Amino acid sequence: MNDTKFTLNALVLVVIIFTAIGFFFTVKLGKLADRSILNEYYPIEGTELGVRYGTEQPSGLYRGGDNSRELLLAGTFGYDWGAAAVGNALWLNEYTSTDLGLMRCRLVRLNTEDFRREAVLEDTVLRGRCPSGELVCLRGCLMEANAPEVNPLCALYCMSLRDLEPDGSSAEVLWLDPETGEIVYRLRDGAAATAAFEARYLARTLGEVRG
Repeated sequence: MNDTKFTLNALVLVVIIFTAIGFFFTVKLGKLADRSILNEYYPIEGTELGVRYGTEQPSGLYRGGDNSRELLLAGTFGYDWGAAAVGNALWLNEYTSTDLGLMRCRLVRLNTEDFRREAVLEDTVLRGRCPSGELVCLRGCLMEANAPEVNPLCALYCMSLRDLEPDGSSAEVLWLDPETGEIVYRLRDGAAATAAFEARYLARTLGEVRG
């Protein structure tokens, strides 16, 4: 009986791997065929900084006006709700891509005096601030851009990590003190990625969430 179960599990794994490989090449070929030019710039409110997404100029964090922008840090970062400036600290979503082509997001903190980057939380998306001032983050689920419901690469990727599930059942909502980065409250919510996140968490103070 155990041998049969092992054989079935091995077969399922092989199917997932080959399906994932096929999906990977399909996505890669589609990206290679896309030669569109991208040049977008988004200011970060309350600062002289902004985020550029570009194909002709490097994507990253910039400083300055329209004609004198200076690249401070190359990379793909969030803006609007994906960024928060607090004193000399800038909290940002940083987006990276795995070898399988999946998009990941981690929360980073930049010192705006020397622009040192510190990774704070992996597989975590900054979603904004609640009325009481805490940074509200979603941790432990794959980004929607990866289409986790239909993408076999997601299941393969999650096998290599702990506390990460393709269906979002491992999701956790975190509240961070923006001055220290300390997690002041956390709440497990397997439906957080699909729930009315803004109404449930961003529109309420931490005290209201705690009840």
